[in-house]
Amino acid sequence: MDKKSVLLPIQLYLHFVSASIRAQLQYRYGFIMNILGWAMNYTGMAITMWVMLYSFKALAGWTFWQLLFLFALSVLSWSISLLFFFHFHNLDQYILNGTFDRFLVRPIHPFFHFIAMKFDVGAFGQLLFSIIAFIFAYHQLHLSFSLLQWLVFAGSVLGGVLIQGGILVFISAVAFWTTRSEQLYWVVLFPAKNLMNYPLSIYPRIVQWFLIFVIPFAFVNYFPSLLLLGKTGDFPSFFGFFSPFVGIIFFYLCWRFWMKGLDRYKGTGS
Repeated sequence: MDKKSVLLPIQLYLHFVSASIRAQLQYRYGFIMNILGWAMNYTGMAITMWVMLYSFKALAGWTFWQLLFLFALSVLSWSISLLFFFHFHNLDQYILNGTFDRFLVRPIHPFFHFIAMKFDVGAFGQLLFSIIAFIFAYHQLHLSFSLLQWLVFAGSVLGGVLIQGGILVFISAVAFWTTRSEQLYWVVLFPAKNLMNYPLSIYPRIVQWFLIFVIPFAFVNYFPSLLLLGKTGDFPSFFGFFSPFVGIIFFYLCWRFWMKGLDRYKGTGS
């Protein structure tokens, strides 16, 4: 394989990403309002947490600033995964309209081509909120991370991106069999993702096991937060070290499922 054949798919990928960003920036007012809207939405959720804890002071041993840390860590990795994978949830529309076929005839892998089709810059609103919330929580909790703790933090972000991006990929792959997948995002992923806003310990045991071994959302923010905040729970805090490894394995399995669906895809004939 010569150098040109290797560089061409990379150049095409970067070209598609650039085109997607330029297209979204054509409507600057809408772009700015989208960012501000998402930032305000998550700010409202944080305020709801504060109001809830105003009288009770703590939830299952978690103070407001610890909950904000947990929440910010979840939103941080979610916002990054949205940049690359959010549009996967409506893959079914491309299949129904017959426009998915175009991803099969260009010199770039269909999976990476579909990723590059839209770089969702609207997620910067959630990214902005998560960074500001994390900074506030970090200072209010008087944290001072060591190098190892920063590595754990980075690993949790990587693992969170792969886990949450992986479930978006998995849900989209259902469309290869059913031609419908977007409803699954709202029925399955959206409610399950909201469970990450609070400590795993407040949920029944069956929900805890679901969020560890089925959809491993506990590795996105709960286990890393136990480790970084020095808290104890029903499960060992050292599970937080495994976030990036769980993320890699989970994303690979979701990608394999997507590829299996792609192999059986025959087009709509339109």
